[in-house]
Amino acid sequence: MTDAESSIRADHRRIREELGLRVRAALDRGTRDDLDGLVAMLEGDLLSHARAEQEHLYPVVDALVRDHGRATETMAIDHDAIAGQVTRVAGQVERLRGATGRAERIAARTALREALLGLETLLGVHLEKEERVYLPLVERHLAPAEQAALLERMHQRAAPADGQDIDVTAIPQRERHPRIFATFDRLAVGASFVLVSDHDPRPLRYQLEAKHPGAFRWEYLERGPRWRVRIGREAMG
Repeated sequence: MTDAESSIRADHRRIREELGLRVRAALDRGTRDDLDGLVAMLEGDLLSHARAEQEHLYPVVDALVRDHGRATETMAIDHDAIAGQVTRVAGQVERLRGATGRAERIAARTALREALLGLETLLGVHLEKEERVYLPLVERHLAPAEQAALLERMHQRAAPADGQDIDVTAIPQRERHPRIFATFDRLAVGASFVLVSDHDPRPLRYQLEAKHPGAFRWEYLERGPRWRVRIGREAMG
């Protein structure tokens, strides 16, 4: 790691740590000093760092990306972060559904609210970047026929191949049902996928019946110790 890279990474680490401490102090204690210190750090250290990067680092990076990089790589990182946040939201939804006591429900709702606010903020910035930078480039520099072809490719929803296996034992517990529901949502009418599990996935069937009544079919292909179920879409809904 070069001196420049090491120094910039250290600045980022320091800003993250200080911001985290000041945010927690402002939210937990909320004294005048806590609030004033948070605003001073944001308006001073954070924004001055951002200006320095924009004035000096980014012009250098622009040239390096043209010669050696990929301009959309940072947006792909955004997509990874959005997917991770979606998983956190789904996990908190499941936690809230399973909560029993009042204190547990309050904690679950608070965690879900924080996850949703994080997703909303992250997605808002990501979409703003696409709309201010990428879409004007497409409009100015792609012919109408090329734009139409691009839209057609984007709107073709990638459905899994008929009979494709989804082995949930290889997927973290909290990600399983969101992944399965997302796969089902992408199915065309008449298409299907095969769910592989180490237990009877009957609770999933109940959830599908609640979310998509009459729109799916459920066929056991193998019953224990490995369970295989073909799930197909019968209708949209």
